Amino acid sequence: MIEKINEYISYIPAAEVPISSDVGIIYGKNSTYLFDVGSTEECLKFLYSLKGKMQIVISHFHGDHTWWLTRHRAGEDGMLPNDTLSLTYEPVKYEKLYIGKGTEKYLPDGEIVRESVIIWDETAPSKLEDQETGIEAGKGRNADGDNLTGARASSGDSKNISQALKLEIIPMPSSHSKGSLALIVNDEYIFMGDSTYCRYIPKKQGEEDYAEYNVQKLKEQIDLLKSIKAEKCLVSHEKRFVRPKKVVIRQLESIYERRKPGENIIVLNKNEGEG
Repeated sequence: MIEKINEYISYIPAAEVPISSDVGIIYGKNSTYLFDVGSTEECLKFLYSLKGKMQIVISHFHGDHTWWLTRHRAGEDGMLPNDTLSLTYEPVKYEKLYIGKGTEKYLPDGEIVRESVIIWDETAPSKLEDQETGIEAGKGRNADGDNLTGARASSGDSKNISQALKLEIIPMPSSHSKGSLALIVNDEYIFMGDSTYCRYIPKKQGEEDYAEYNVQKLKEQIDLLKSIKAEKCLVSHEKRFVRPKKVVIRQLESIYERRKPGENIIVLNKNEGEG
């Protein structure tokens, strides 16, 4: 089921079996923009159903966020026992794929985002007539929150324009995964994937699972979120997908306060590290 956030933003909720990320959907006049692609059959059917141009931003390389962009083999991690679709599906076609550093190992066709990329389009709450829209990618903010050069869009007949659509793709410091990306929409919403989560450490014999945050990455993430104008975070796998940014920051700060002098890792038990 596709859930609607506003007239031009929707999402497919995350799933547990198989584990699948939320899939963000932003409807523009020039393209449909996706944040992650998930791993369920519902996600694949939606990808096939899209008409026109499609641009995809991948939050990080984990399979529940990238499944329908990669090839699979029988018995691999994340595949259900009776899953034959993952072995036979037709590759999804897209115009552009944005990835973070390190994800190219899994998605070699992606464009690596090392600093902010801005895309201008126009919102498309309903199907509009085909019109030529010139979009230039520009540099807007790097991982430290510094403002860089912007970009502009040119359009043809504007009578059907709902409003300007600004998408900003930024590197997001994260303990969960290297090379994480976030997507800011109209300086209002921040699609964050799993970037606020910890890094899980598999248990050794006789030990319990545990989770850890990198102190430096956590502080960088908190500072970056504070520098961003948008006030709503969309965190994957959460029961409440859209959350106030101030709540997310407050939760991250409560973890950061547990740091110890001289240590670069904050260790939590597994349940504390869950979203």
